[in-house]
Amino acid sequence: MIDITTIGWLTIDDIVLTNGTCKMASRGGGALYSAVGAHMWNPKVGIHSVAGRPYYKDTLTQIEARGIDASSIMRSEGNGLELWLLHESEVHKQQIPKLSSSNALGLDAERGPVNGPHAQALGFHLAPQGPESGVANARRIAAFPQKPIVTMDILADSFVNATLYHDLDFLEHLTAFLPSEMEIARIWRPGSIEGWLKENAVRHRCHMVAKLGERGALVCEAATGVLTHVPAYAAAVVDTTGAGDGFCGGFVAGLVAGEDAVAAAAMGTVSASYVVETYGALETCIPSDEQRKARLDDIRAATRAISY
Repeated sequence: MIDITTIGWLTIDDIVLTNGTCKMASRGGGALYSAVGAHMWNPKVGIHSVAGRPYYKDTLTQIEARGIDASSIMRSEGNGLELWLLHESEVHKQQIPKLSSSNALGLDAERGPVNGPHAQALGFHLAPQGPESGVANARRIAAFPQKPIVTMDILADSFVNATLYHDLDFLEHLTAFLPSEMEIARIWRPGSIEGWLKENAVRHRCHMVAKLGERGALVCEAATGVLTHVPAYAAAVVDTTGAGDGFCGGFVAGLVAGEDAVAAAAMGTVSASYVVETYGALETCIPSDEQRKARLDDIRAATRAISY
């Protein structure tokens, strides 16, 4: 039984940090980082994705060794998505496909729709992928007979056409939408991020979460429009790659566990705090229940409602 399925890209990342540190050939991608974030809270997590042929066997071996189900990861005949991850500051990053990389949108087509045991999950997280693929997956999964929880993150980098997200009707198929503050500003350009979150949470009856990086997250509850600030945990930061994806994984795990949006965001923040303390998704610490609880208690104590 799979409780949570993450869907999106797996990548091979060459990471360049602001201090000049390089981490080459690190396994990453939103599907993997979000699965790692969810797996901290729920042992029944699987990934639906595609891995490049040169990396396929080792990628599956490493993911399965983590305890995450990799049986819905298919092999691409190409190299898969190979990226340069360039950190220009703590918040400004670029993802640039390498010349040897497969086409990202082509990998969406290779991945295809989720089927089998992974389609029976209680919750799905749509990690960054092409806009057409993400919206199509949201529409299809929302119609599954088990009426699953569906959360979605996006990407606004130059190799996708982010203008396709302008029309927010796809929110009707989601339980929660979790873009970053920068993506909201770049795509929708609202006069007020709080107002934008509230308007769409009420209109589409979808939890709206703006990821704020080191400042935490703004959570706007579906239908009611109640706004809450959930702070980041003061982690010993090594590399922020995948922090937002880890947050999304913890968040969907919270919703699947029956928590409300604010409690789920606190769980996502705990997941992100462990992701940033090392290089690479699969090197992320697996905390004990006591360690998780201590961080969760700190975050909950600092969580505050916002008047808007």
